[in-house]
Amino acid sequence: MSEAVEAPRPRWPAQIAAWAIAAGVAFFAARRVDFSALGSALRGASWAFIALAVLCNVIANTLARVRRWQALLEPIPHRQRASFLDLARLFYAATAISNLLPARAGEAVRVVELYRRRGYPVGALIAAQLAEKCIEIVSLGIVCGACALPPGPRSAPLALAGSLAGAAVIMLVALPRGARSGSGRFGQALRAVHAERSWVPSLLWAVLSDATDLVLVGLCLRALDIDAPPAVWALILLSVNAAILLPSTPGQIGVLEAGAVLALTAACIAPEPALAFALVYHAVHLVPSTVLGVLAISLRLKGDTIRNGMPTFSDPSA
Repeated sequence: MSEAVEAPRPRWPAQIAAWAIAAGVAFFAARRVDFSALGSALRGASWAFIALAVLCNVIANTLARVRRWQALLEPIPHRQRASFLDLARLFYAATAISNLLPARAGEAVRVVELYRRRGYPVGALIAAQLAEKCIEIVSLGIVCGACALPPGPRSAPLALAGSLAGAAVIMLVALPRGARSGSGRFGQALRAVHAERSWVPSLLWAVLSDATDLVLVGLCLRALDIDAPPAVWALILLSVNAAILLPSTPGQIGVLEAGAVLALTAACIAPEPALAFALVYHAVHLVPSTVLGVLAISLRLKGDTIRNGMPTFSDPSA
């Protein structure tokens, strides 16, 4: 199976910008943050709420994100269908690689592994990833728009995000199923995703994922005893996702913190608890996904050494 794949554009400008942002966060912390107050805020954090946030992330977020991806793979031709367990393992393995290496290297791993082990076309997998990114943006707008329904002083950007997301959904629904999306397997995959309406269940799972993330924000705020309304939760989520939109530092370290601190300080929260929240929220995402991802990689490597009819990592029965 061979097909031409367009060479990826250089990502170094985005990476340089991201490292500059991370350096700016470090400079901000060194100049403006009272580290004794930061340490006090972290020591006073409620481990019960943090543990609950980790549990919600590992269970609900994993289910929603893997199902979101799985829905987009449904109309794509393949040699052997990837099961939910296959995709969950690959999801965590790719996430761990992106957490440890810059520029979200794990996204390439998802394409390579599904092509090699399940026979999905490369162009179609890249198209599914592009569709997934667009769905993530629309889903975030829907969740933020829902948080803007109660009127408040900070609801304007949330309402704008919700309006843009609603317009995108209307446009997708109105777009004819046979609309052209380019030639080649890439364009065929995009047409299949739209024609089969596989983006609809994917969007629903994405909304569940973003709603879970919103709950995680609230739990982490509660763990640090920061009183903020749901509109501020949504502003944090919007700011964090805008900050990490482009591939950058390993695990988005520094960049995610910048987005969270910016949103919280704009909501009149002091820098020390704002940075404490950013560190806790990032750890809730980073630590479990890296540990589970490294475990998934080690299981695959161990399984690849088993032969003579024994199950391997890539076998559905493994």
